[in-house]
Amino acid sequence: MDDAGKQAKPRRAWLSLGLGAFLSALAFWLIARSVNLDATLAALASSQLSWVLLAFILQIGATLSSVRRWQILLQPYPTHFWSLTQILFVAHLLNTLLPAKLGTVARVLLAAEEEKLNVGFVFGSVALEKVLDTLVMLVLFLVLAPFAPLPEWARDALGASVLVVLLGVVVLASVSRVREPLLSVLARGEVKLFGARSQRLTAFARGMLESLANLRGRREAFSVLLWTAMIWTLGIAVNYVLFLALGLVLPWSAAIFILVVLQIGTRVPALPANLGVFHYLVILALGVYRIPESDALAYAILLHLVVFILPAFLGAACALPLSARLTALVSAQWRRS
Repeated sequence: MDDAGKQAKPRRAWLSLGLGAFLSALAFWLIARSVNLDATLAALASSQLSWVLLAFILQIGATLSSVRRWQILLQPYPTHFWSLTQILFVAHLLNTLLPAKLGTVARVLLAAEEEKLNVGFVFGSVALEKVLDTLVMLVLFLVLAPFAPLPEWARDALGASVLVVLLGVVVLASVSRVREPLLSVLARGEVKLFGARSQRLTAFARGMLESLANLRGRREAFSVLLWTAMIWTLGIAVNYVLFLALGLVLPWSAAIFILVVLQIGTRVPALPANLGVFHYLVILALGVYRIPESDALAYAILLHLVVFILPAFLGAACALPLSARLTALVSAQWRRS
């Protein structure tokens, strides 16, 4: 890679971090303007620990369901459930501590190394997860419409979700027909640019297209959809159980709405663990149901604890045996790109 490319990479990282810090600071400022912190602390002090513990157990169940779905997406290659579980928790830890979702990169590299898989194949499985989750988010939008007073900004996000799902469906439908011609063109281009021995880019693309093609089998598709439904059902249950922890009387639609809002809103750059942005999004979502800002912030703190902080401690435990290998993999990938 030339000197300009080496200089641009840290510049982009700092730009992303700066934008995330600005958005998080803005969210904190907006929260401070509208929230009575004494009332928030009182709400937290009165919360029922047993419900919080149940919410954390449900969150772990959602994570394990995600591992099982990922394992199916990595078929027909044999993989180890607990190895993938360890990798997923480490990725969560890195996404919690670092900006720019670097945990996803580490997840792909570690899974490819540990399970002896093509990096492109693993990347394709993660991309499929994103398309599937966007599809579920779209369905939940449609389910919410008759029951929840959705604000205009939530309805505007529906169009983007539809486009992502349609693009994913088109890719899945056409991947088997275009795979070989596309790979042939890519291989010739790579030879011209990098020489006859270079096959890295073509191998990556072949693995990714193979991953996309695997979901066309009826049995695999049904299993993946079943586990996707389980993941989202457990996520909704986590949100609802935390209502009970704080004594908030809200319908199931509120738990679904919070999940959808966070799925959309936390994709923007922010500080590690989505500090500030996460909490402000929850306050906005609960404001639709006329929950006072102080109680909404208390709820946001508990939800952040359950879905971000506590799983990150598990990720830290899982990271100990993988830290040396992860450092070597990320360093090697950085030098190549």
